[in-house]
Amino acid sequence: MQWRNNQEQSQLPFEVALFPFSTLHQEVVQRFVPMKYDVILIDCPPGATTPQDRRADITRSALLCSHAVLMPVRPTPLDYQASRMLLPLLQDVSFGRGGKSLDVYLVINGKPPARTRLGMEAQEAAKQVFAAEGITVQVLKTEICTRQSFAEAPLYGKVVVDFDPDSKAATEIEELTREFMACLNTKSVAV
Repeated sequence: MQWRNNQEQSQLPFEVALFPFSTLHQEVVQRFVPMKYDVILIDCPPGATTPQDRRADITRSALLCSHAVLMPVRPTPLDYQASRMLLPLLQDVSFGRGGKSLDVYLVINGKPPARTRLGMEAQEAAKQVFAAEGITVQVLKTEICTRQSFAEAPLYGKVVVDFDPDSKAATEIEELTREFMACLNTKSVAV
C-alpha cells in the first residue's frame, strides 16, 4: 500500500487492495472474483517461522483461494532453507483442498547481475533443495537480478515497466510475466 501511496495519484496499472487478515480467501471471492479478473495476484508476507505466527494464517488464507503459487527466492542457501518453511503449509493446504495440489513455481529473485558461482548455479541448486520435499516445485527459467530500477520505481508509485521501460529490469519482469502466464494457461486456470 505504501508503494501505491508514494504518489498522490497512483500510476499503477492495476488495483491494489489491503486485506492483512486470515479471512483473505473470503474477501477475494466476495470482492474480486465477481469482477471477472483474468489474474488476481496476492502478495503475502514472508514465510512464518512458527504455526502461531499470524503471517502463517494470512498466507494459509491466500493459498486457500489460489490455483498457483509463485515463490520469489534469493539465490543463497539460507534463503532456500527459509523458503522451505513454506512447504509444510503448502502440503497442509493441499490436503485441506481434498488433495488438489497447488501448482508451485519458484523464481530466482535478487540475483547479482555479475557472474557469481551462486548466481550461475541458482536454478540447479533450487531444483535440488525443493525436489526432496514431496511437493513439485517448478523453477522458472526467468531470473530477476538486483537492479537500480527496482529500487527507484516504487518511490514514484510506478511499476518498473512504466518507470524505465527500456531497462533490463523491465525486460526481466516482462519475461517473467510471459513465462508465468504460459504456465497458468497450460493449466487453464487463473491465480
